[in-house]
Amino acid sequence: MAVIEQIKAFNAGRNTVLLERKYDRMAEGLYLFFRATSSVFYEDFAKHFTTADPTRVWGCGDLHLQNFGTYKAENRLVYFDVNDFDDALLLPATWELSRMLTSIYLAGEELDLEKNECDTLVKAFLSSYTKTLSLGKPIDIERRTASGMLKDFLENLEKRRRKDLIKERTVKSDEGRKLNLETGKVLPLTSNQREKVEKLLQDWPQQHPNPFFQRICDVGIRVTGTASLGLERYVVLVESTKGKLYLLDLKEARHSTLAPLATLPQPVWPTEAHRIVGIQSRVTNVLPTLLSAVVSFDSSFVLKELQPEQDKFDFNYWDGELESLEELIRIMATTTASGHLRSAGRQGSSIADELIAFSKQTQWQKDVFSYCQEYPNKVHQDYFAFCEAYEEGFFDE
Repeated sequence: MAVIEQIKAFNAGRNTVLLERKYDRMAEGLYLFFRATSSVFYEDFAKHFTTADPTRVWGCGDLHLQNFGTYKAENRLVYFDVNDFDDALLLPATWELSRMLTSIYLAGEELDLEKNECDTLVKAFLSSYTKTLSLGKPIDIERRTASGMLKDFLENLEKRRRKDLIKERTVKSDEGRKLNLETGKVLPLTSNQREKVEKLLQDWPQQHPNPFFQRICDVGIRVTGTASLGLERYVVLVESTKGKLYLLDLKEARHSTLAPLATLPQPVWPTEAHRIVGIQSRVTNVLPTLLSAVVSFDSSFVLKELQPEQDKFDFNYWDGELESLEELIRIMATTTASGHLRSAGRQGSSIADELIAFSKQTQWQKDVFSYCQEYPNKVHQDYFAFCEAYEEGFFDE
């Protein structure tokens, strides 16, 4: 199947208005295209990467530079970690690492880095990942000791206040605060959609250990991201039991992109949302605020407090010094390895001793490094084919 047909088949059944926006975004640049085509990447990887990998890790399933970020947890402290588990599964570690390393090469093109500089960054990631694994113990990233770009990330979010986000994303009305439809981040919904969201959430406050909100003030269709555009996703403005306003993100959970390709036995989860929340709970150090699975009769959703988009990794944060970017990438590697260690031994995943042994093997590192050096050539070819088909209207049908 040609890549343009792969992409079209993968996105079938999505909201047509938002899918059009997704295709628009994919045409904007190579890295955005790469972010939105993990299914293509993993189909290729499953076919062509043949190095034996005995590991079994709980992976996010779509590890790349912009799936790391800062967030506030229930304790209102700021943390840095992997932040997207939509495609999470039990995977060989090389599957998780290959997409991350390829993303470094493609991001390097966006940042006008030389190939040898990208090689340096990739080697730095592998070095820090294996070093952390070899210790056999997860390492928590401390805000107090952070430096460089990570320090900027953490301080940036720490300065942000809930009321500032509410003011930015809402407007006053005769009935109180409502979602601001002029930001481009929210679309209006139908009465049926609103009724669906209200039914989804009506039992959740009673199920949560700390009843959080007493009233839904407004609901809109949330427009954000790239890969997930076109899925059901809502932003919900709620009033807490103490009269404070909060924004919630309610995102449809679908099968993992890797599910048709994964050969490892997987647990049976009650719903796809339980899979996402369950794996994230094992991997991350501290969970985002309110992270929960919300279930309806025919679908499931992941609920959490809305996190500002600008607190994901952003190329614009980079100061132009290779050393500062390398430092951040080493932290990402430590974070990744720590997640694999933190979730070790759970429902079939490798125990710490197996991961320690894996960290000392060199052949898989050489093979992953070589594969990820070459794969960007395929991304370029696919991107060119996509843009050509996009301009000719292939995706308008």
